Amino acid sequence: MNILRAFFISLLLMFVTLSCHQKNTEEGIGYTEYIEAQELDSTIVNTYANGQERAVVYTVKGDPTEAIVKEVHYFEDGKVQVEGTLKNKQRHGVWTFYHDNGNVWSTGAFDNGKSVGCFHIYEPDGTLKIKSYYENNQKVKEDYYKEGKLFKSVDL
Repeated sequence: MNILRAFFISLLLMFVTLSCHQKNTEEGIGYTEYIEAQELDSTIVNTYANGQERAVVYTVKGDPTEAIVKEVHYFEDGKVQVEGTLKNKQRHGVWTFYHDNGNVWSTGAFDNGKSVGCFHIYEPDGTLKIKSYYENNQKVKEDYYKEGKLFKSVDL
């Protein structure tokens, strides 16, 4: 009986993971990968007093519109604080935020400025804290994790 239960729980977790990945692929990850594959020009927008870059924007090399397609912000020590892609001056594609220790704090996809698909929030040690699901820029479900295991799930 325990084997059957473990099988169904594993199957359910696999389904949730795959459905989350599929939704993000349709709504942003492909755009981010496309931008990352381009040859980009960078412009430093702002620096800290110590000379360290604070914000850098990127455009596609040779694009006559010079539209900004990527942003990267840094902590004062040079570690990345946030990075993501833009389309028509709005967040579009995957955005990743980092703790000051370099570990991922949050990651999620945007479609023309609207939150879509799965967003993950992590503790500074890298442990998953919350997984949220967005449709049409509205949070529809949130899962809470405690010690690496699902603690509570809420449909909003």
